Amino acid sequence: MKPMVSLGKLAGKLWWAGFRDACCLHRALASCKRSRRVYVKTGQCFLLNGCIFLGSILVLQQLLVPTLRWLLNAQSQAPSGSDGVDAKGSGEPVSSMLQTLVVGLCYVFWLYPLYIISAIINCIWYNEIARHAFEILDEGGKPVSAQGSGKVKAPGTLRSKSSTPIESIVLGIGEQIYSILMVSVFFVEVFAASFIPYVGPLLNFVLLSWLYAYYCFDYKWGFARWSLEKRLNFFETNWAFFAGFGSPCVIATFFFSPLVSAGVMAILFPLFVLVATASNPEEVVSRCMGGNNRDSGLCRLPIFYFANKVTLPLLKLLQPQSRSTSRKKTQ
Repeated sequence: MKPMVSLGKLAGKLWWAGFRDACCLHRALASCKRSRRVYVKTGQCFLLNGCIFLGSILVLQQLLVPTLRWLLNAQSQAPSGSDGVDAKGSGEPVSSMLQTLVVGLCYVFWLYPLYIISAIINCIWYNEIARHAFEILDEGGKPVSAQGSGKVKAPGTLRSKSSTPIESIVLGIGEQIYSILMVSVFFVEVFAASFIPYVGPLLNFVLLSWLYAYYCFDYKWGFARWSLEKRLNFFETNWAFFAGFGSPCVIATFFFSPLVSAGVMAILFPLFVLVATASNPEEVVSRCMGGNNRDSGLCRLPIFYFANKVTLPLLKLLQPQSRSTSRKKTQ
């Protein structure tokens, strides 16, 4: 019983360390001060997602919908012919249908396309923000990543030393495709977990925290040339820290509607990416362990186990097709 209590206390301590680390927004401000590119791109994210996207939702919900409701209600309540009561009774369903139709068209032809376009632009800008932040850290002489501990090796050592540059590029592209598929499957997991009775909201919160934390650190690990195996190993070994790091991201969006939460997260996400880029989770975990250079002391939690099990068959389905096509070309 005592080992379980001590492990629980350690997990809580690491969770709080990750939560506190994510709230160090002064690191994001410092990156914006040191790099004009980071400052400009972060400002563009605020403009696109705050003013344009969230502003569009605000205009639709607080201006257009009430105005449309007022106009349709006024039209339906206007007496028509000799029997105004019958006209009013028959007009209310029609006005309700028209309101639903117009609002639905606004979502289909306005908000949803704007959401898709802004999501694509955000992916490009987030990558640029993380890259510029990583460059100024590297130029400033700070270690972009401390050496891993335990089974986690130094960056790049999990790849073959004898591989050529072309093989390294191909391997990197393959890992990136696999990572995208894996995270997509994990996102479906997060969505499905919300429908579980009783524990669904709590499980959804924890899984979302891990998802956001992985997204934030994945940019830094990619630029540091960490292999996918190393990323997953380090993330799943220090799962308590990353659950805490992703919690502020989830808290900021957990109580809004899906579209509004997406807009709020799109505004805050560059800040958390900058915080993650300037963070040193290895040092934080080591400090929680009393300054010893070793793992967190917790067992590795297979967070992406199901996502990996689903992603591998998808890639195996594509592999025979590529081989058959190559054989046809050689023949």
